[in-house]
Formats: sequence, C-alpha cells, structure tokens
Amino acid sequence: MVGQNDTIDFLAWDRRERAIVRHMVTAFAGGLLLGALGEVLAHGPEPLSAAYDPYAYLLFAVVVGRTAAGFGWAALAGALAALGPVVSMLAATFFPPGRPSLYLGGDAMVPGVALLAVALSALAAHLTRRDGLRGDLAAGLSAGVLLIEATEAARSGSWSVLTAAALLLAVVLGLRRGAGAVRAALVATALGAVQIVLAAGA
Repeated sequence: MVGQNDTIDFLAWDRRERAIVRHMVTAFAGGLLLGALGEVLAHGPEPLSAAYDPYAYLLFAVVVGRTAAGFGWAALAGALAALGPVVSMLAATFFPPGRPSLYLGGDAMVPGVALLAVALSALAAHLTRRDGLRGDLAAGLSAGVLLIEATEAARSGSWSVLTAAALLLAVVLGLRRGAGAVRAALVATALGAVQIVLAAGA
C-alpha cells in the first residue's frame, strides 16, 4: 500500500512538472509569435499597430501569469513572455527598418523597461488569484495603470489605443468577482483620479 501511494504521488508530481514545463514553453513561444506579428503590423497602419503594441503583449502576460502554478513560476512565465517579442524585434533588424517595437503610450520603450512592464503584469495577474484585499489590490493597481493609459489615449484622440486599453482593463477587472471586482474598480478609479489631478496641476 505504501509503495502504491508513493507511485501515485510520483505520477502526480510528474504530471505537475510536465504541466509547468509546457506552460513555460507556451509563454516563450507565444511571446515569440506575438512579437513576430507585431513586427509585421509595425509596417501597417499606425492605428492598428498602436493598438496591438503593447496591449497584445500585456494581455498575453495576464494570461500566462494568471494560469501559472505559483508566484515564482508566474515571474518566470512573465519574463519568458516578454523575452519572446524582444527576440522577434532583434530578428527584425535583419529586415528593412520600420517603427521600433515595444511601445507604451506611443513612446518607444527600452527593451529592459518593456521586459519589466510585461513581467510585472504577469505577476499582478497571478496575485489576483489571492483571496481578499490582496487580490483586489493587485487587480486594481493593474487596472489603474490601464485606466491612465486609456485616459491619455482619449485625450490624444487615439481611439484605437483607447479601445485596446479599455478592453484589457475590462479583462483585468473581470479577474475578480462580486465585491472584489467593485473594490478593484475603486482602486483603479482612485489611481485615475490622482493622475488627472497631477496632470491638471502640471
């Protein structure tokens, strides 16, 4: 009986390890594919490429972070998801130049900053799985950043970016349920209000 239990435990551990490895591979491969598509779109219409980059990368980071097996795995998956587009961007240097990849709010990002932004999105998405105020705060802070992005896009008249930011904002808030979603929305609204006040005083 003891030997049988050990076998069952080993099989369960083996399945978990295989699932983690598949998740890491998916994070990197997905980031690579999204980055390749982003490089193609960089040569297309500006509204489309501006809506895609960085919001497609951030959405993917939210997915891999939310589905990670643990906090550390979420950090690694987020880093791999961010590394994929960087590899695609470097590979694109062999082709005719276009708009630099990895944008945020219309300004080109240094690759290190882009890596950090996507990785932090994955971590925040994983923290939204926590019960109570910690999960609400994680969702609210992420949503607040996106709300600020959407506000800036609306002020600049970039409706494609506004649409992308608003959709991702809805996804992030949707990670919480019931009262948790309301608290997360309040945190996001507070961040947005602070940004508006600071912008008005500048």
